[in-house]
Amino acid sequence: MHKGARRFGWVFATLLLGMAAQAAHAQAYPDRPVRFIVATSAGSAADVLARVLTEAMSRTLSQPIIVEAKPGADQIIGMEYLAKGAPADGYTVGVIGIDGQTLLPTLKKGLRFDPLGDLASVAGLGELRYVLAGPASTPYKTFKEIVDAARSQPGKFNYGASGPQVRFPTLVLMQELGLDMVYVPYTGGSAYVTAVAAGTLDWGIMSESSGNPLKPRVRFYGITGRQRSPVNPDVPTFTELGFPRIYGPAYALTVRAGTPQAVIEKLSTAAAAALASAEMKASAQKIQFEIHYENTATAVRTLQERSRFYQEQAGKLGLQPE
Repeated sequence: MHKGARRFGWVFATLLLGMAAQAAHAQAYPDRPVRFIVATSAGSAADVLARVLTEAMSRTLSQPIIVEAKPGADQIIGMEYLAKGAPADGYTVGVIGIDGQTLLPTLKKGLRFDPLGDLASVAGLGELRYVLAGPASTPYKTFKEIVDAARSQPGKFNYGASGPQVRFPTLVLMQELGLDMVYVPYTGGSAYVTAVAAGTLDWGIMSESSGNPLKPRVRFYGITGRQRSPVNPDVPTFTELGFPRIYGPAYALTVRAGTPQAVIEKLSTAAAAALASAEMKASAQKIQFEIHYENTATAVRTLQERSRFYQEQAGKLGLQPE
């Protein structure tokens, strides 16, 4: 036999063996407990969501699921662990905020991993909601009123944020509405939302769950979501206000790139069953989470679309990685 033919046969056989090994792994998967990595602190929205999901998904997968928090640096620590520190075998799964994931390459330099290339989407889970809030002590009752007031007094209004995911929607609105407001950074979410309620800040975007306990000291002007919130049905969505690309914080299941596709599909199927369950719907209502399952292909498209949008907006705003 010619050497080239023998070499081709060897490569082909190796490829077949590799495919057979992957298929066997996928059939056996999972044969031990699975870990869910949360890139934010215990008690955060992602942590609560992960713990609710594990109850239903563990039954479908017939294995326990352990939730482990690896918080810090705008999700970087947890995502880097998923991308570089965990095997690509489906036993380490991230519950990730995709807005933070897609914003990282735009806003952070010196990353030791590629947030988009080194992580593979498994399934979209849905969104929490952001609200645009201001102190109830002001005379502005509607979105139009506060926007008109801010526009008529350039540099007089201020806004705050406790992280890039919260600041970015305000920057987009300022760009589209032609507003000039002063930025006041906060290192913690609690101090930030308290400043809005106290009237120290004129404008603040925060999670709905953070804003609700502050009522009636704050007033909501707009909210994210595909439809109005059942908790705040009188607050118009940003889509109604003409800004359909002001997104709420979306979450997805993610694994290390290179994880066998059959394993990803098993995880995605288990997530779909969990999200459709009555217990998950009841739990989602309690934590004000808008369920919206996306299969793997759709979750990848959503990630890519948000990434393109954030990159475009960052270019318009002149933002550079820091």
